[in-house]
Amino acid sequence: MPQLLHILTKPEDALAQEIISKQRQDTNNQVEIVDVTKGEPDYKDLAQKIFAADSVQVW
Repeated sequence: MPQLLHILTKPEDALAQEIISKQRQDTNNQVEIVDVTKGEPDYKDLAQKIFAADSVQVW
C-alpha cells in the first residue's frame, strides 16, 4: 500500500485538495496530510513521516 504524504504550506489550496481527494478514493493508498499553516508543527515527527512515505508532495 503506497504511503502518500501531503505537506500543506498554503491554506485552502484548491488543487491540493482536489488531488488529495482523488488519491483518497483509491483504497490502495494510505494518504496522510500535515498542515504546517496551523500552529507550530512537530518537525521531528514530520521528518519521520517524510522518510517513511513513498511519495511526498508539498503544496
